[in-house]
Amino acid sequence: MRKLFAIIGHPVAHSLSPRFQQAAFEDVGLDAAYLPFDIAPEKLSEAIDALRTLGVSGFNVTIPHKEAIIPLLDEISPTARELGAVNTVIANDGQLSGDNTDAPGFQTSLETFLATNNLVLPSAAVVFGAGGSARAVLWALARLNVKRILIINRTRERGDALARSLPFLPKDVRTFALDDPSWAEEVHWGATPSPPTRSSGAQGKGGALLINTLSLRAFEGSDTPFPPLWNIPLASSVLLDLSYVSRRPGSQEAGGVTPFLSMGRPFRAPCQNGLGMLLMQGALAFRLWTGQTPSLAAMEEALRQATGQDNLWKSL
Repeated sequence: MRKLFAIIGHPVAHSLSPRFQQAAFEDVGLDAAYLPFDIAPEKLSEAIDALRTLGVSGFNVTIPHKEAIIPLLDEISPTARELGAVNTVIANDGQLSGDNTDAPGFQTSLETFLATNNLVLPSAAVVFGAGGSARAVLWALARLNVKRILIINRTRERGDALARSLPFLPKDVRTFALDDPSWAEEVHWGATPSPPTRSSGAQGKGGALLINTLSLRAFEGSDTPFPPLWNIPLASSVLLDLSYVSRRPGSQEAGGVTPFLSMGRPFRAPCQNGLGMLLMQGALAFRLWTGQTPSLAAMEEALRQATGQDNLWKSL
């Protein structure tokens, strides 16, 4: 009997998960279908009941349901409980168990990117956003021993609430509103004129790790520019964006360079979009659903074909 897997979100039509998860199922010879379901927030409870009725074997959860789905599940993993967010659900005999592969997926992606480009991890990080994805990023940064973290959100109040809800964060955490440029003065940037490499030695002697978890939709109806980078030495920083840009037919633009990452291009700052994290969290979800290790090569190839980005790990 064919197994059914899914991704739920709102919107969800843009998701690349069906492309690479289907490729992974086919590679291991599993008779399965992975489908996207656009679920409005007010319909979430009904949708979960429907997925139970359909006998779904597992599903991913994306914006805006990662936190709201928790009370609708039968149980959640320690990682999901610690984060307060779920992005992967495993079905077993009618029971729905929530987990979070975003956090370890981001950590693996970041480590792979740094190693591929001969970079060391800065000791300071700036995280834009305070939603479920920001929670995953902060979890990984804490485990990687990043010493200094700034959380920049459209409203400082939500950033404050996020910081208070995550007891695993380091002591040096500051929060700022998106329209407050003073956050740049709070980072100890150091004097290194280029991103720290493995040959240059100690962690954190360059700029900072700048991580965007916000989408362009977060700025609709606002006069705030995107991205909000004031007086930042981008040449000595590393830029990561959890979003990604798909190839457009006939477009000559650089594949995968988001508006956020484009700020670092003139300074040749190392940049990576969200495809690496997408791949790694998806591979972890696949293991949770099936007990099998997926082919990263097959999943990467599906992403290459979908986006036109030849290398997920080389700096853009």
